[in-house]
Amino acid sequence: MAEASAPASSANLGPGFDCLALALELRCVVRAERSAEWSVSHVGDQRINPDSVDSVLAAARLAVGTDRPLTLTVTNAIPIGKGLGSSSAALAAGALAAWRAVGESHPTERLFELVAELEGHPDNAAAAVYGGLVLVDALGQPHRIPWNPRFAPLILIPTESLSTRKARTLLPASYTHRAAVSSVARASSLIAGLLAGDPDLVRASGGDEIHEAPRNAFVPEVAKRIRAALDAGAVHAAWSGAGPSVIAIVESADRDRVIDHLRSILEESVEVVAPDVAVRGAV
Repeated sequence: MAEASAPASSANLGPGFDCLALALELRCVVRAERSAEWSVSHVGDQRINPDSVDSVLAAARLAVGTDRPLTLTVTNAIPIGKGLGSSSAALAAGALAAWRAVGESHPTERLFELVAELEGHPDNAAAAVYGGLVLVDALGQPHRIPWNPRFAPLILIPTESLSTRKARTLLPASYTHRAAVSSVARASSLIAGLLAGDPDLVRASGGDEIHEAPRNAFVPEVAKRIRAALDAGAVHAAWSGAGPSVIAIVESADRDRVIDHLRSILEESVEVVAPDVAVRGAV
């Protein structure tokens, strides 16, 4: 039997649409063993809709081919449909466990390519495979960026869900020159601020117009939770991926105070969690 796991992730981080993501220490674990026929079972609280495409099974079949069947067991701690990269983690863990079960070893780059191919966009894929804070450049290549320990992530997870496909239909076909320039400035401020440990620069990165503004009009509750996080003391808050979760970046020294404040002001249907940054990706 082989076992592999991959972390959750929060993509975009506001202005880094489809190119920035942060891996979070919530994991999807897949066990795989050779079998006479393909089968997959999901245990634990976080399970996919039975009518949905099973990402673990799809990745395992693509990784080893359909003629080498496996029995797969999935234990997932990543909330599904909340903008936390659950599908990328499932794809990465499924493919890696399948390879190990049949005695194969492949470069990490191949795992990233497989996950990005199935996922359709590379930001969550890069975080799930490589861990940490990742940037996918204009050529589609992933790069690890050092995470400054001055900052810590918080995640605000509501009970409602929002599909990535639905969230993408809300985006306009074109943008103004001003919105494009502002987006570049915000992304630059975010990366520079995170690297330098400069909370003022990180604060200057909020207010995305490329994907958050259109989605705020459709799901205004997310915008309200972003504002609540900022009012509670976060230096930055944004949609987590396609939402409806919110990622907040706080100064590590203020983390507990911000958590207490948020839990006192947010509706009971919103859970505030403080996962560590996952320094390892798929393992």
